[in-house]
Amino acid sequence: MTPLRARQERFCRRFVELACAATAARAAGYAPAHARNAGYRLIRHPRIAARIAEIEAETARVHSRTGDVLVGKLENIYRRAVVDHQFNAAARAVDLQARIRGFTGAIPLAANTDEDIEAADWPDGIGAKVGRGTRPTASRDIRRVRPGNPDFSDF
Repeated sequence: MTPLRARQERFCRRFVELACAATAARAAGYAPAHARNAGYRLIRHPRIAARIAEIEAETARVHSRTGDVLVGKLENIYRRAVVDHQFNAAARAVDLQARIRGFTGAIPLAANTDEDIEAADWPDGIGAKVGRGTRPTASRDIRRVRPGNPDFSDF
């Protein structure tokens, strides 16, 4: 494969930096009036697209963006979030760590269908086999007090 011209190489490097084809084309030396069209045309060229992918991979190696480093950074975020009682952020960090590691385990209740869930799985004893709409909801939760009805007679 023939090497890219100097201006095309500059475009590739600027595109990786700026993530905007028109701006990268202007920075690479293409005419400002035609930079938008030139950028559009250049990012669709197969050799330029391949070169952009090479530069991005090279940049990732140089900046140590490996999975282990990312998981380590997320572990620090997780620990800090737990200490600060930011449990949503901690859960998000765990989720991202699992995605980076390729964990694809299913959540038990989310993977089951209504027919697979037994009545004992629900706090009120009503199982999902009875039919749709019988799962306990916030309005049927015994911990919730309705204003004007302290005896829970409608439950």
